[in-house]
Amino acid sequence: MKVRLEPAPVRGFRFAGVCAGLRKEPGRRDLGLIAADWPVAAAGVFTSNRVKAAPVIVSQDHIRGGHLQAVSANSGSANCFTGKAGLKLAYDSAAAVAREIGCAPELVAPCSTGVIGRVYELAKYRVGVREAAAALEPDRFEDFARAIMTTDTHPKMASATLKLGGVEVTITGCAKGAGMIEPKMATMLAFVMTDAALRPPALKRTLTRALPESFNAITIDGDMSTNDTLLLMASGAAGNRTLAGRDLATFEEAVAEVSSALAHELVRDGEGATKLVTVEVRGALTPADADRVARQIANSPLVKTAFFGCDPNFGRILMAAGKAGVALDLDRIEVSLGGIKLASRGALHTRALEAAAERMKAPEFSLTIDLKLGKASAKIVTCDLSYDYVKINAEYTT
Repeated sequence: MKVRLEPAPVRGFRFAGVCAGLRKEPGRRDLGLIAADWPVAAAGVFTSNRVKAAPVIVSQDHIRGGHLQAVSANSGSANCFTGKAGLKLAYDSAAAVAREIGCAPELVAPCSTGVIGRVYELAKYRVGVREAAAALEPDRFEDFARAIMTTDTHPKMASATLKLGGVEVTITGCAKGAGMIEPKMATMLAFVMTDAALRPPALKRTLTRALPESFNAITIDGDMSTNDTLLLMASGAAGNRTLAGRDLATFEEAVAEVSSALAHELVRDGEGATKLVTVEVRGALTPADADRVARQIANSPLVKTAFFGCDPNFGRILMAAGKAGVALDLDRIEVSLGGIKLASRGALHTRALEAAAERMKAPEFSLTIDLKLGKASAKIVTCDLSYDYVKINAEYTT
């Protein structure tokens, strides 16, 4: 099975993305709509941030029944920290979509992304929903993906087709996010659709298995969004029998691969990013230890700026590993950058630094740390920290 970084039509779903005037930039798409032809099985995971946006609360409420028929997503306003008015706005937004789609409001998941503390105009939203509903088509997935972008430089989409039980099924997804990303559940906004037939519990299990090595294994800046939402929906329009057993396991693997492709695209497009770096920790005593060391390194501003400057600064890497608070033996640690060994047996290989610096000029490379204490490992995909990241975020609301 091959994952393509492009959308593929998925039976049972239609898409649209319109300019509703919810953003300051004139003519920019800012309201996306996904509509299923009937209520479909659905599962979701949401931010674990204690500060949750109103649309997250409403979507969590609506997806409890295990079915959805529509998703709306606006950019420009996060509708977070907006009190009772913001919560009412999210419920009213779902109701507006339901009227145009012809379904119950409880079958609509409203999503938002943008500046915290701001709401959008419901009147403009309603007009935009009407326009989006009229524009719904199976081949307008990119319009939807563009409508949910904030500081993203391009839409992120991925798809795969595979045969399950003798029937060809499709998985298509998109995600948005370029900053405020270390999810620990999903990413800012991500939506995955399939025309395979599955029950809601199977979809929930699929997400649980896909997350650890996809959306939960990335970081851009170590910050968790208040609006993180990942939804997985299955229309059953492919006509296959409800997936179970080996077919279900194959489907789970395919969703994990599509999710991983989307997650990597988010990091590649990190705010101001010029490099994608895979930090792998091996030989830890426990998986938790490996994950802690990998995240400390991947989130360290000093390490990330060294990535940007193509500086194989071993001291920063060692410092970040040490502050993870897990068992280390400095006489055992081995560190390699881009396949070039920088340190082993308690000594820095100074003659390797020049070659490592050259290897860091590539747009993608790996950093591997073997603790040589156990068998546990972990991978976190991160990016560098450039001048542009500071500029983008220093002026985000002004």
